[in-house]
Amino acid sequence: MKNKTHTVQLSKWMFVSSVFFLGITGCTTSVSPNYYTLAPRVLPMQDAKLRVIEVLPVNLPDRLNRVAIMVNTEQGKSTILNNDRWTSSLAVELHDSLSSGLQQQLNAVDRYSSGISSTNTVYRIAVDFSRFDIIQSSSPQQGTQVEVEVSWVIKPLEPIQINKQAVHRIVNCRMTFNQTVANKDMIPDMVNASKQALYRITSSISDTVLSVEKGSYQVNTAVCS
Repeated sequence: MKNKTHTVQLSKWMFVSSVFFLGITGCTTSVSPNYYTLAPRVLPMQDAKLRVIEVLPVNLPDRLNRVAIMVNTEQGKSTILNNDRWTSSLAVELHDSLSSGLQQQLNAVDRYSSGISSTNTVYRIAVDFSRFDIIQSSSPQQGTQVEVEVSWVIKPLEPIQINKQAVHRIVNCRMTFNQTVANKDMIPDMVNASKQALYRITSSISDTVLSVEKGSYQVNTAVCS
């Protein structure tokens, strides 16, 4: 009888231990995060003329500079999506994507990352984001938008010249716009809208460099001075 009682008690202990172990295992199991990038697709360069640019690290408010994607409401509530993340901090994502996009559009090489020297004019580009916010509206008609407020400075660095004359001047530009999130208003849609917004910025900065190169200093999509 004693052995039977001992066996029953041992069985109960093993059952309780198993349930406890499963409970602990269930508590510690985490969902694998989803990772997204703003990097554009890079195509082979065709033009023989190679420009040199220098894209400096971007300025971004501390509240935005995180790895987790952040979604805001019109009322100011912010939701940090820890399971939906950029592949690096947002500031690095923006910088690297701008650099890649500008190299592609301008047929250029970024000497900030490559360290190459140049005997041609180098276009130093400083970009400052005041806003790059994903905003969910309470109105179904308006939907979710990426709200952007950005400015940039193009500073041509002239090579050493015999006559010591600078060909170009520094240009300051800024633009503000909203990029609508299309389709299902899901995280991939928000990422795609962010890419579209960044492409618009990259194209405007590219147009600024081309304008500076021609000496016109006029960009249709931005206000420049």
